[in-house]
Amino acid sequence: MKKIALALPLFAAALLSGCVSLDEEKISPETPVKLLPAAKQLKGAKPVELYVESQLTVSDMPLRSRTLQRVAEVADPAVVSIYVRTKTPVKVRLIPIKLPFTGIPARLPGIGLGSGFFIHPSGYVLTNEHVIRNASEVHVMTRSGVDHVAKVLATDPVYDLALLKIDSPDKLPFLPMGDSAAIRGGDHVIAVGNPLGFGHTVTAGIISHTGRSLFEEKEANGRYVRYIQTDAAINPGSSGGPLITLTGSWIGLNTAQIANSQGIGFTVPSNQVLEFLGNVLEGTGQPVE
Repeated sequence: MKKIALALPLFAAALLSGCVSLDEEKISPETPVKLLPAAKQLKGAKPVELYVESQLTVSDMPLRSRTLQRVAEVADPAVVSIYVRTKTPVKVRLIPIKLPFTGIPARLPGIGLGSGFFIHPSGYVLTNEHVIRNASEVHVMTRSGVDHVAKVLATDPVYDLALLKIDSPDKLPFLPMGDSAAIRGGDHVIAVGNPLGFGHTVTAGIISHTGRSLFEEKEANGRYVRYIQTDAAINPGSSGGPLITLTGSWIGLNTAQIANSQGIGFTVPSNQVLEFLGNVLEGTGQPVE
């Protein structure tokens, strides 16, 4: 990775963005889901109180010139920008996956940004765990520009997931959860996020591969992500945004792109997100005060 002067404001924003690992901590694949006090409100709740499932993940529809536009118009209001302030300075990497030549030797003020989206009209938000890691303050900004202070309910450092909640008197736009097992290589998708702070940026591509493993699986009882690989652009700040099919269903959280590459992005699949949400509903995990 080339060394780049940090004086450029826009690039400085990129370094502070999601698609960034906020520390060098090695996460064991046996690390449990972490349940914060606010998660108690969901223990024993029904799934329909937390997320909405899609009736149709993929469809053999014609790809016309306005198809992607219509999907983006429907999805966009449900996507949010996430801004955090962390307790400590951070050492950044362009992606949370430790691959050669991806580090940047810099320590920056403890602020950052990423993406997320509503999964229920009552205000539940999904994002990546690395976006809000060590955060002392988390803000969610909606498409209409309204800023909300968010509560962190639960995190999963292994699957790189976080569940947030904002309070709103109104029902909020949301995306229905699709079945990531239903997608195949070649399916068209769009990604919506907050790259470099440019909120609600839409990119398009296809599914390049499913079930991609990026780590050596040494632990017999460990949990490992089976990533969806896509060529839809995922940039710093895009982390936590949804990957969406042409039916408007989200099938994963955009998490990383290999530095110095083009068209190689990785998404945590919805079926593994569902496992995380199930742990929250069952109260299965490590309580954190």
